[in-house]
Amino acid sequence: MAALRGDPVDRVPLAFWMHHFAAENAVDSFVAETLRLAKEFGWDYLKPQSRAQCFAEAWGLRYRASGERAVPYTRTHAPCAGAADLRRLRPADPAAGPLGDQLAALRRIRAGVGDTPIIWTVFSPLMVAPYLLEGGVEQALAVAREEPAALEAALAAIAHTLAGYARLALAAGADGLFYATNVARRDLLAPAECRRFQRPWDLLVLDAVASAPFNALHVCGSDVLFEEFVDYPVQAVSWALAPGNPSLREGRRRTGRAVMGGLPAKPVMATLSPETVAERARAAVKEMDARALLLGPDCSINPDTPEALLHAARAALG
Repeated sequence: MAALRGDPVDRVPLAFWMHHFAAENAVDSFVAETLRLAKEFGWDYLKPQSRAQCFAEAWGLRYRASGERAVPYTRTHAPCAGAADLRRLRPADPAAGPLGDQLAALRRIRAGVGDTPIIWTVFSPLMVAPYLLEGGVEQALAVAREEPAALEAALAAIAHTLAGYARLALAAGADGLFYATNVARRDLLAPAECRRFQRPWDLLVLDAVASAPFNALHVCGSDVLFEEFVDYPVQAVSWALAPGNPSLREGRRRTGRAVMGGLPAKPVMATLSPETVAERARAAVKEMDARALLLGPDCSINPDTPEALLHAARAALG
């Protein structure tokens, strides 16, 4: 919490997060894997890795689960064929079905990790919408440009559902959200489109958790529209150190928020040596003068990343 405020710390906080595609499909195995990682690595904050498709499941996405740690699920049914189906979406019950299962897991994780801060993943409505369409992001953006009112109707239904879900997550023990978007890139959205289809719905969800002490915004990808997010009501910002994106220090200067990151994500992280991971960790700490930094990956890491690499990052912090 001192790092979030930019105060001096006894050590820079560290965490990693990754999918376990076989374990994440059931509450018991998801909880067990999360608690195993927390115990094994002693991370200073936790981002339990809910299955990415859980939000779209609330509107009927169906999938074939993976039985392998590092092999993703396979979607078997996209609930929306096009703009007409998006226009008909209505808010879902945030306490029921797959979302209710995630909250049940959160309550058990909270009970198992004591007072370690937990940030609970919630996707931006504009990130959820492509999961509902067979054509994914490309189709969602085509609807945005051809029938924008249809996409806005869907975003409203999704946002109201996720706002309710976010409030329930705080009640279940989360200290805030890990609020993610992966479409705010210059190769996908114009700034004006970001302001129309991203920002209003993001703020609706984030306003629901305004009282939380640890909300983090994750803007995924390279060449992101970083300037569109600098005033978001969060305590930390996460992004990739990728082409077109700011450095850690520059991101801190532009947002006034703590920064989360400094280490590579998939697929790079798994290819490094322990020595290189340690060097990257120390370089991030030096760049930020050990202030306002929560060390972690740019995004999730490979599920089968050698655990020696994660231990190396911890050892580098002393």
